[in-house]
Amino acid sequence: MCERSSPVSGSIIANSSSIPRVKVCSLALIVGRECPSKITSCHPEWGECEVRAALGPVSISPHPLIPVWNAMMLLVFFVVVVWLLTEFRHSQKAVGEFSLRSKLAATVAAVALAIAVGVVDYLTGRELVVSAFYLLPTLLVAWVAGRWSGLVVGTLCTSVWFLSDLLCGPAYQHPLIPVWNAMMLLVFFVVVVWLLTEFRHSHYQLEKTVERRTAALQAEVEEKKRLEDVRRTLGLHVGHRVAEQILARDPGLGGTEQQVTVMFVDIRSFTARAANLKPHEARRFLNRFLHATGEAVEIEHGLFGVDSAQHNHADKALAAGHDLERRLERLNSDLARCGEEAIRIGIGINTGRVVVGSIGSPERMDFTVIGNPVNTASRIEALNKTVGTTLLLSRTTRDALRRPILLRALPRQAVEGLEHPLEIFTPDHAWT
Repeated sequence: MCERSSPVSGSIIANSSSIPRVKVCSLALIVGRECPSKITSCHPEWGECEVRAALGPVSISPHPLIPVWNAMMLLVFFVVVVWLLTEFRHSQKAVGEFSLRSKLAATVAAVALAIAVGVVDYLTGRELVVSAFYLLPTLLVAWVAGRWSGLVVGTLCTSVWFLSDLLCGPAYQHPLIPVWNAMMLLVFFVVVVWLLTEFRHSHYQLEKTVERRTAALQAEVEEKKRLEDVRRTLGLHVGHRVAEQILARDPGLGGTEQQVTVMFVDIRSFTARAANLKPHEARRFLNRFLHATGEAVEIEHGLFGVDSAQHNHADKALAAGHDLERRLERLNSDLARCGEEAIRIGIGINTGRVVVGSIGSPERMDFTVIGNPVNTASRIEALNKTVGTTLLLSRTTRDALRRPILLRALPRQAVEGLEHPLEIFTPDHAWT
């Protein structure tokens, strides 16, 4: 049967005599006018044309914009696929999981929408392509309900399209062409559903990853802030360099045995002096003394030899002792101008192997040194009263010195708790 045709001119002649021929109208046809199904003759004004019967009906679209519309529908398919691919690669925001009720509602809505699009597709016929609208229910259910639901709805949309195409009547040269077209549409839906669900899954995983990394970063920032507070507080008690060394070590209980130099400092007659001071005055006196002399120890790293890379710990301890004496002289000058009594101290330095580390209970720990060299340093400091000096050091400290220093050997002194008298030395305060 001839379909609606627009005015044309000319004729098509079939040369093969073996194929049956039918006469059809081809000249001066009026828009919207149908030709009879069987033609034995034509009006003289129309003329004649001979075509092969195997060519089928002659069909020309009634409107010139229909090919443009069909091309636009194909373009929509490509735009959707490209958009999904680019969003899948450059996703920036994640989405969460939908509830079961939302998934069920989306599925029902998608099925209804697929049927509605199928009805519209049937009513518009083959000439007006609306296949792109089948994407709406497929995308909806794939995004909300997941991949398998999207594939089911995509299959449903393909079936609806195929049924609509069959109901429009035969228009293909081969009966398998509608099946092929349906399979092509199904493949497209499968690809779209896969891309969309992968895109959504990657968004969801990205959100979880960002949440985990944000929580880890926040915990790390809080831990650094806590350690900074500990470092600052600890530095006020033992000095900032010593605090860095302590925090760099294992914070657990126990310690390590190593060679260090220990320095003891004692304020002479402090008990008698504090008895004449009020508590807040005694506190102010000690703070003034420690402020003036503590920097001398801090400059030389405070704990002499605790740092494993520090090999000249004996020299640093002796240098700190000299600096402490000079600072005390300046402090006594200030006290004299205020009419206050001068401060006298004794310094004892000894070198030996001790245990260094955090010692105490898990709830409260102290960073300290333990061993006989510590007790010996205390005994040496007390000998300053006996020999009338301010600074004394042991034989082990003298042997550990790396810089040449003029020292004066003093008579051996018997010390309580030690079997043999101690060899002690005092500097002549003259560097070579």
